Amino acid sequence: MSWDERVISAKELSTYFDAGPSDLRALALALIEHQREHWPQLAEGYAALETIETKRVPVEESEVVIQHNPKRIRSTAASVDKSSVAERACFLCADNLPEEEKGIAYGDDLIVLCNPFPVLDRHLSIVHREHIEQKIDGNVGTLLDLAHDFGPEFFSLYNGPQCGASAPDHLHFQVCSRALLPIEEHLFDDEPKLAEDCTYCEETARNSFELFTLGGCGRSVVVFRGGNRSELVRWVNEVLHELGQTTDRAEPLVNIVCVYDTRLWTVYLFPRAKHRPASFFAHGDERLTVSPGAIDMAGVVVVPERVHFDKIGSEQITRIFAEVSLNREIVNDLIDGICSLPEAGEPVW
Repeated sequence: MSWDERVISAKELSTYFDAGPSDLRALALALIEHQREHWPQLAEGYAALETIETKRVPVEESEVVIQHNPKRIRSTAASVDKSSVAERACFLCADNLPEEEKGIAYGDDLIVLCNPFPVLDRHLSIVHREHIEQKIDGNVGTLLDLAHDFGPEFFSLYNGPQCGASAPDHLHFQVCSRALLPIEEHLFDDEPKLAEDCTYCEETARNSFELFTLGGCGRSVVVFRGGNRSELVRWVNEVLHELGQTTDRAEPLVNIVCVYDTRLWTVYLFPRAKHRPASFFAHGDERLTVSPGAIDMAGVVVVPERVHFDKIGSEQITRIFAEVSLNREIVNDLIDGICSLPEAGEPVW
């Protein structure tokens, strides 16, 4: 079945609309209701989401939510090495989707689909029509646009091909309800917690742009905030470029989360040292099936195995974050270097 055959028009979804304009948010909500009615697997996924257990645990000065979500075992434990990916059919290509799965068009190249194994409410996958590799190069603007177009009730995210994307061979983004986003709780708890010894770009702040690292949350986080799309794209790309100098990989290991409020984007970039912690590969009592992606790094840590959910606490998740995050001193020095450039206050490019 082709993408054209899978796309549902606004007219077809009209019976599922709430009162109000048929913008992207309304279309997405209508799509979810349509698919829950016509696609049993999605209905089962949302029913399971309503029964998940969660617990909050402290990590330094912040909190994270640990979520027991058995339906996520396939994604969490997915083999994403090159040989495994090459041997399986791509589950994001139109021909390989379940017959009942439909979507809505987003621009000329992307399709909005419902995620049948949701971590959060209104969990959507935004998939490229073509089978092209997962990469952030050239796509930062798309991530910002998704946050803008879906509106302040949602956040958009990107998982790097080697640190969270279960389909590293097919370009895709995700969008979820913003109702639970612990990294935001930490950022806006009283005052932003700037990392110690990190230079704050006062010049750029005066020009309605902020770039800083976030401390007190147990992992490295670079925060960008501003209202100028092109400026944000340039700064995010500059940081990605500098991170790329620390590795011989085609793309630095990153997860990115983006939210949009009136005239203002906030981007959280999580520089990574590795995809999975040692505990993922351990045996016996030391094993923990935790494979952090963007949602986990943003503070909702998915644990599919019941026994692992019961034993994971502050000590374990603090250790996991420290192991998979790029060293905070390295990140702080990198951001200090960018902010101290003579052009600080202007887009760095």
